[in-house]
Amino acid sequence: MAPNSAVTAGVVAAGVAVLVRRRTIDNSQVQLIHAPTTANVDGENTLADIVAAECPSLSDPVEGRFVPSALLPTADFQTCFNGVMERFGKLNMVKYDRELIVTQDGGTIGLDWSPPFEEMPEDNCPIVILSHGLSGGSRETYVQKTVKQLTSKPYRFRVVVVNFRGCAGVQLTTHILYNGGFTSDYGFAVDHIHSRFPQSKLIGVGFSLGANLVTKYVGEQGADCPLKAAVSVCNPFDLAASSDAIERPTFRNRHIYTPAMLLGLMNLYKRHRAMMETGPVELNAEAISKIAKIRQFDDLITARVFGYKDSTDYYTKCSSAQFMPHIRIPFLAISALDDPVCPEDFIPRETFRTNPHLVLALTEYGGHLGFHEDLVNCWYPRPIAEFCNAIFNHTEL
Repeated sequence: MAPNSAVTAGVVAAGVAVLVRRRTIDNSQVQLIHAPTTANVDGENTLADIVAAECPSLSDPVEGRFVPSALLPTADFQTCFNGVMERFGKLNMVKYDRELIVTQDGGTIGLDWSPPFEEMPEDNCPIVILSHGLSGGSRETYVQKTVKQLTSKPYRFRVVVVNFRGCAGVQLTTHILYNGGFTSDYGFAVDHIHSRFPQSKLIGVGFSLGANLVTKYVGEQGADCPLKAAVSVCNPFDLAASSDAIERPTFRNRHIYTPAMLLGLMNLYKRHRAMMETGPVELNAEAISKIAKIRQFDDLITARVFGYKDSTDYYTKCSSAQFMPHIRIPFLAISALDDPVCPEDFIPRETFRTNPHLVLALTEYGGHLGFHEDLVNCWYPRPIAEFCNAIFNHTEL
């Protein structure tokens, strides 16, 4: 290429990059969806009023936006960057105290408390309960960054991460693992936390599959929910749609998302196979060894262990969208329209427009549990902390 041609091509490329970046910034405003009149939270202020006044990361004309890092401009880059950090630079930014609790059927759940009790002795401080995503735990990047935000100034809340059966180093003590709708274990953990800290207000936050579970739980509980509020981040809402999205025959699904998610699930199964095989249902080891899709895992393991007919039956009964009309506490959902794991067509917008207890915060960008503003900072911990703080300030025990 001649020198002048190279210069011209460089100028054109730079101009295109500037225009694309400008468009990204212009489309970065958070879109809020809720009922025309939202529920009254404290006798004076509605949920929409509180979000507008006290959650600037969601509602402020300047601050209420998510602009992705120029180095991570696409949904795939945003989504995969967590995995890159965990592989090459595992975060260790949060200290925990672990408490093990045993369910009525002998299952073990790990509660990781932060700050450790020697740094923050037991008191009546508000508590935020976090629930991890698929085969995750308290050491996941998205969990640690949220814990760090919630436990730092100006909030200084107490945080506890619920590590479900067999996850995050918790020993599996029954043949049952966990799934995206297994709310009995989550409810058991919430009840334990409430009994240990009866004078503390509680809010639940869930990520991805954990968001589906928390949403299902608060819908099941209705007006009797012991939580003051709940937050859902990157909720699939429809488990079948999410599974289908991951299994579409695209390059990124075949080589990135399906292998990564299956690796976590299969490692979980292999780690706990001996205990899982003590259950009353026979698992087909040969078929399991050939699993290549998430749906196959749910057909051969999840559905059989939990007594569902198949993966379709599991997805149908456990998808959280159907429980949302029954939610009766302040509820915030944060979703990205470009999420490659949770299709935006299945976000139940109409439910957000009709149930006055719900608020949906939509961003144009962010991917799945990404929302990276740069290579260090994520956006979503800020609106989570702002919303928790606002609800704590406007509710009584």
